[in-house]
Amino acid sequence: MTADWDPRQEDEYADYLRAERLAQAAQADARRLEAAAFWTPPPYPPSAYDQLTETPPEVDWIVRDLWVGNAQVNAQKKSGKTTLLMNAAVALLTGQPFLGQFEVNVDSDCRVGYLNMELTKGQFNRWLREMDVPDDATKRLELYHGRELGRLDLANDVVAEWLIRWLRETGVSVLLMDPLGSFYDQPSGGDPNAAYLRWWACLERVVLEAGLRGVLIAHHAGYSEEGGNRARGASAMMDKPDVNLTYRYNVGEGSHTDAPVDTKRYLSAFGRDVDIHEFELEYSAPTRLLTVTGRGGRVDAELERQAERMRDAVLAADAAGRRPNKGELFAELGWDNTGRGKARFEKWYRYTIDQKQYVATEPGKGNERLHVPGDGEPTWRFRLDAEGGEVE
Repeated sequence: MTADWDPRQEDEYADYLRAERLAQAAQADARRLEAAAFWTPPPYPPSAYDQLTETPPEVDWIVRDLWVGNAQVNAQKKSGKTTLLMNAAVALLTGQPFLGQFEVNVDSDCRVGYLNMELTKGQFNRWLREMDVPDDATKRLELYHGRELGRLDLANDVVAEWLIRWLRETGVSVLLMDPLGSFYDQPSGGDPNAAYLRWWACLERVVLEAGLRGVLIAHHAGYSEEGGNRARGASAMMDKPDVNLTYRYNVGEGSHTDAPVDTKRYLSAFGRDVDIHEFELEYSAPTRLLTVTGRGGRVDAELERQAERMRDAVLAADAAGRRPNKGELFAELGWDNTGRGKARFEKWYRYTIDQKQYVATEPGKGNERLHVPGDGEPTWRFRLDAEGGEVE
């Protein structure tokens, strides 16, 4: 065979060409038929004029002011995202306000699906039993335990079809997914946003074909203080959900990844028709229920906590017959009056004296001020330990 050989001059070339074209045409038709099999053409939508003549629908709240459509909870590590989602499930099933505050907008016979990929079946069901959910409610809770039954890859058509069929046949209208990482694999290369958007399209297919009103997904937040308000991973994870909820705890003077200083939790939400600033939740270990306390966010909570620390330190000094000056008091509390945190410590100091009046001052030598117990009484108390049961 020479370099100037032209295969087109061979007698059998036309047959090969015809066969190759037949194969390519068949492959193209197969792809088209495959795509058509999984798509139902919608009706043609009316014009904007016709749509605007209709009465605007009310916002389809699942939880009023907090959750509409497909929402995502971005939670600080080990903050208790599973507990939060279980509280949401119980509220939907019983009709009781979510977190004791937010009205649920579901039918009295609402059925809820929960895809538990985080806990073992035994642990999840033990927690659920501790929540003392009425039998009528548990009969309407459909549970899938991934650690016993296996992972659900929504990008797999067979899996998606099974899930859609299960949700439809059980009558589930609201689905909780815990956590996102068990359904979606972060890509090791390429554009993470493109990969996530493909996965989200698979989720939207499930929501549409199963006839769901909405989904609540538990996900992990970033590892930094700033990242703690965002989903860990692709930026599209903050774009696609209708609502992003942020779930955090207070680390006091520690770093973002430290353990919480108490059992309080803090929730905020932002999205379509939703803008709820951070507020505090109290956790009841015996019932595993979370309730709104009516107090503000982590900054307010830390201010109160430090004021009570300073009050307790002065009370202890007074009992020992001492009146510490400012430097001694700061040293006992671990507050550095010269470093980068000086302004923050000074704010806590002035708040304790001027606003809470937990501590009063008396003249000492020269310009020195000595500290004694004030007349103010605490209106709330913080537990400085983490007793009260596991919060997962």
